[in-house]
Amino acid sequence: MQEVTKSLLREYHAGRATPLQVKLIEDWLKNPDNESLFYQALFEWESEHPQYLVDTNAALTKYHHYMDEAEKQPRPQSAVLPTAPGRRLFSPWMVAASSLLLVFLGAWLLREPLLYETYTTRFGEIKRFQLADGSSVVLNANSTLQVPRFAIGRKDREVFLTGEAEFSVTHTVDHRRFVVRTQRQLNVEVLGTEFVVFARERATRVMLMKGKVQLSYPAPAHARVRPLVLRPGEQATLDAKGRLSIRPETHPKKYNAWKDHLFVFENTSLREVADLIKENYGLNVDIQGTELAERIITGSFNADTVDELLDVLKELMRINVVRHKNRVVFSEKNLKP
Repeated sequence: MQEVTKSLLREYHAGRATPLQVKLIEDWLKNPDNESLFYQALFEWESEHPQYLVDTNAALTKYHHYMDEAEKQPRPQSAVLPTAPGRRLFSPWMVAASSLLLVFLGAWLLREPLLYETYTTRFGEIKRFQLADGSSVVLNANSTLQVPRFAIGRKDREVFLTGEAEFSVTHTVDHRRFVVRTQRQLNVEVLGTEFVVFARERATRVMLMKGKVQLSYPAPAHARVRPLVLRPGEQATLDAKGRLSIRPETHPKKYNAWKDHLFVFENTSLREVADLIKENYGLNVDIQGTELAERIITGSFNADTVDELLDVLKELMRINVVRHKNRVVFSEKNLKP
């Protein structure tokens, strides 16, 4: 059964979804929890495909200039259109209505920046910031966090994450929920806690450091979304095939070590390291040989840049590492890349 993802929703908004996909989305929208992802995908698609780009300030200035000049010039009798007695062709309310129409049109096209404050990081960049409710966030490289401008501080606190981030959530006296929503619909609801969310193409993970969180995710065969409580030291993983697993972690701190530019590998394959390099630094990694791709690495070390990370891998694993622009090649020492 096909899963409803943001990519499928964008196809739906573009009018390219098949009848079966449309029915799938309609059934999926019967769950109110899915509405936020639906409208988020709509905002993103329409902001990238506007039907008409308008400069409202320039349009208003030009229109007011035209009206001022029209008032100064005497209108020839032949050019006067027949109107009702005492009624002018251009009344003040018509000018005001036209101006408001332009303003509303501009607001509609720019509604996503108005509705959401967006935090982004480039490849290799880490940002720290505080939300309006006092909660703090550390955003890993190549990540995006959208925060509704008119929700934080007034009702349930809800954010949208693509990438990876550590959250330290502030408890509110009225016990308002804090919800992190991800593309694969593995959503995290908390009251006050510390946790790390990883939401990328290969998987979605939640690592709970302390406190208490409740997870919700789509059950198989489009059954009702079922909640699940995560305990400190446990990690939940939703893989690319929609399979959810939970396991205890002996060293949970390794999952937020990236915020200090610390890389912690524990029986990690070189293939997984290559995925990390692509996600965090935007480099395509070519591993020459299946055996080399499955070779594991264990240890922790600091690296402020991708070149420092590549140098460590080269020395620690005793392999050839060659970088050319956005491509990296890993090969055995006795082979030429």
